[in-house]
Amino acid sequence: MQLSVNNHSALAKVYWLSLKEGDADALEKLYKLYSNALYNYGSKFTPDKDLNKECIQELFVNLWTRRIFISSPADVKNYLFKSFRLAIFKKAALLSKNQEYQDTENYPFHVTLSVEDDIITGEKGDALKKRIEAALEQLTDRQKEAIFLKFYENLSYDEIAEVMDISVKATYKLMARSLGFLKENLSKDDLFMLITLFYLKLYN
Repeated sequence: MQLSVNNHSALAKVYWLSLKEGDADALEKLYKLYSNALYNYGSKFTPDKDLNKECIQELFVNLWTRRIFISSPADVKNYLFKSFRLAIFKKAALLSKNQEYQDTENYPFHVTLSVEDDIITGEKGDALKKRIEAALEQLTDRQKEAIFLKFYENLSYDEIAEVMDISVKATYKLMARSLGFLKENLSKDDLFMLITLFYLKLYN
């Protein structure tokens, strides 16, 4: 049985406090709690699996070596996602020379739909997948990232803003434009299926 978002958050805070007190087991538990989600997130920026794994490993090594100096974040997941995102940007050369991280707008973010046979089947299912993916592909990478964080990772607008290092107002604009575009470019049935897939987390 999967833990709820609230349970994840509560456990993460307990592990974080134990980590700061020098409990190595707490670091391992945090790793098990979030490493898969971080890897999935990183794979949207780069297909380099080794680089992705390296960024995750360095993130948790840094947590351990700097545990005394790192304050307790309001949300552990947000802290990890934001730190990991910055590491990916640096190592995957997504930042131009002398470019500030918060000013970065042009970067790759690739998503595909994972449609299970018992949800959509046959030729109609293949056609539907192609239509939805074609519409998603027309979004900017920034918009795709915001949608991914909102629907797949269940982040709030405030949390998305923190992870992406943008204002909450900008996050609302991103989501409004993204959903507005999808509404205009997909039929009602296709849009309903896309939202269903989002909430079923068949979005990889």
